[in-house]
Amino acid sequence: MTAPAQFSPLSAAYPEAEYWEESNVPYVFFPALKFESGGKLKVMQALLCPAKRDGYATRLFLQEQIPDGKRKWQAHTIRGRAWWTFSWKDVPASLPWLEILANHLRPLQ
Repeated sequence: MTAPAQFSPLSAAYPEAEYWEESNVPYVFFPALKFESGGKLKVMQALLCPAKRDGYATRLFLQEQIPDGKRKWQAHTIRGRAWWTFSWKDVPASLPWLEILANHLRPLQ
């Protein structure tokens, strides 16, 4: 499925989301993604990469680390700014983008 076709259902669920590309890699920018982590509601900018990058099938980048002692966080520069992600493998790019996002948010709960 093409990137615009994959983005459409995601943007219906998250109307503020924006489709970005950098070096032919698709991203979805969330200006205020809401999710639960450690029993608390978090709201922060996030960047979903639904394609292969850095040896991972897909990635989720956040504007800041969520310190919990469980994960090793690493900074990456995308579109000229730092984003944080942790090692979470095996979320296939063949899934719909909404499912990719849900699978990346699951370990943060």
